[in-house]
Amino acid sequence: MNIEMIRLACCYGGETHELKQVEMGVFSSDRIRAEVVIEHINEGVDKLLCRFSNLSAESLVCQPEIRVQTCFVPNRWVIPGVSYNGNDWGRGNEPKGFACDGEPWVFDDRRTTIPACTISENETEYFALMASDEDEASHLCSCSLERLSDGTMLHRILWPEIERPKTYVGRDRYGEPHEDFVTIPAGGIFAASIFLLRGKPFLPNYATANVEDAALDLLSKPFPPRFTPEEIPALCCSFAKTLLRDVGERRLFCIGYSPNGENGFSQAWGSEFGWCGQNGMYARLMIERGTEIGDAALVSIGTEVLDAYSHEAVASTGLIRTHYDRIVNGGSPVEDTCNLGFAVCELSKTWKYLQERGEKHPKWLEAARSTADFMLAHWSDEWGFGKAWNTETGECVDPEGTIGAYLIPGLTALYGVTKEVRYMEAARRACRFYWDRDLAQFTCTAGALDTYCIDKETSGSLLAGAMDLYELEGADEWLRCAKMAGWYFCSWMFHHDTVNSPDSDFGQYGYRTLGGTTVSAQHHHIDLWGALMVPYVKRLGDITGDMHWNTRADLLWANAIQNIAPAEGKFIHGRMRQAGAQNEAYFHCHWGDEGAPGIFNEWLVAWPEAFCWNTAEWMKSNVINHA
Repeated sequence: MNIEMIRLACCYGGETHELKQVEMGVFSSDRIRAEVVIEHINEGVDKLLCRFSNLSAESLVCQPEIRVQTCFVPNRWVIPGVSYNGNDWGRGNEPKGFACDGEPWVFDDRRTTIPACTISENETEYFALMASDEDEASHLCSCSLERLSDGTMLHRILWPEIERPKTYVGRDRYGEPHEDFVTIPAGGIFAASIFLLRGKPFLPNYATANVEDAALDLLSKPFPPRFTPEEIPALCCSFAKTLLRDVGERRLFCIGYSPNGENGFSQAWGSEFGWCGQNGMYARLMIERGTEIGDAALVSIGTEVLDAYSHEAVASTGLIRTHYDRIVNGGSPVEDTCNLGFAVCELSKTWKYLQERGEKHPKWLEAARSTADFMLAHWSDEWGFGKAWNTETGECVDPEGTIGAYLIPGLTALYGVTKEVRYMEAARRACRFYWDRDLAQFTCTAGALDTYCIDKETSGSLLAGAMDLYELEGADEWLRCAKMAGWYFCSWMFHHDTVNSPDSDFGQYGYRTLGGTTVSAQHHHIDLWGALMVPYVKRLGDITGDMHWNTRADLLWANAIQNIAPAEGKFIHGRMRQAGAQNEAYFHCHWGDEGAPGIFNEWLVAWPEAFCWNTAEWMKSNVINHA
């Protein structure tokens, strides 16, 4: 067992009291007696049950705690969904390091994607603590991680849910600490369980992958999807059609809906090819669905969208201006590589789909090619494809981050259309570059455009790109990269259902956090971005035979579609949401609007239904068990 000692403590009367060990597995202070029982589950996994007994004749209001010190010196540590080796990359003011103002960070388990989990590792061994979710007493807890003077780690689980010395309440914003307490009646007992995990990391810097597998085996179980894959396209298509609006002389999809002052929603301005707006993906899906069901109007909608971007939005540099509304109304010519990657990908895929059916749209392929050719000509061995480009001058205005990996799925799609080897070579080069520099360190960065930090989304492009390369070439290196990207991505996936107040949105509408993905180190809310990754995660399961990947795919999918408004619509917060609509953010911890944790926001953005629709179509054409 790679731990030096287990210690117990309890905070009461305004002071933290460390309990003294009086015999094997028994600890005591003036008011508390604690007994610890360890149950061996399997290799590398033990369950620890601790009973704190109140010895006094009065109720004790307290915060019990278990501390475990490692006997090895780690070189990396992770609190999944919260802190990746201290969040030392980025410009944000998210929680960094082990402490704030000299006091160790303590995070509520509602904030962590694996409950109250702390992980430390080196090349040969790792140790992790993780709360049990078998009962509320165990699950309502918090975690902390400290580096001691000799370099070893102190892993802590505290009860109940606590955040200090500050609470991270909004992007780069902090509030007062959050303190809850356990009340143990006179002569009563507080009992809680945790898991102790240890072993050798699957790969250097990847002990979190070991812990993810254990969490899937030990914690919450999958839940059935609310809708079938056959039901989703009609709902999402219905919603997408309501997004249409005139932008100049074109009819494009707006970016979503915001609440208005009349207990309803109004369209938000902006038409974006990828990222939040997903005009390109909606266009392809409209064309495919229209062709499938014989609806020429849907084909016409999708065709006009792609015509707009390929005819009017290609700058003299060859780069596509992916925010079409900026062309019409004036605005910055700077575009991000995420949007440019989506543009190359969707234009290539849709051109191929219609070309195979006898329709020719040469401008679509020209636009995809011109953007890809520009990016290939401006590749940097120092920073790859960069984060943002001035489409008029050709200047890279921000070279940072993993976001350039969004070009990889676009390049593989373009290669699939043209069979030009240079696109395949560029995809290989980019995948190896971002894999070696970022993913191998269990870190991906700067993909979400409203943050500048360690994040989730950029690893999705590496997962998709590596799986595309594997499907094209069958080389083991791409499968290794895809597995690493999948593990990293799913470290942001909730492995447990948080405990919520019955009168919260989560409680009222039965929302489950399990399978939802948090955004980034800087932005702590759950979204359903994982819907886009379901096909790739499922393919990992099929190829490797490791059912953990299939379980992850099931969780990501069930979470993503659980709150879609049905055909008759859905009232939430007194506002009717039309069929197919779904809000973007789920505030699972003390973050965001008043009333959190456990509330929905009101931003009915475009991208969630594009991602759900896209995956539903894949599921329809790939026979799998949807139960």
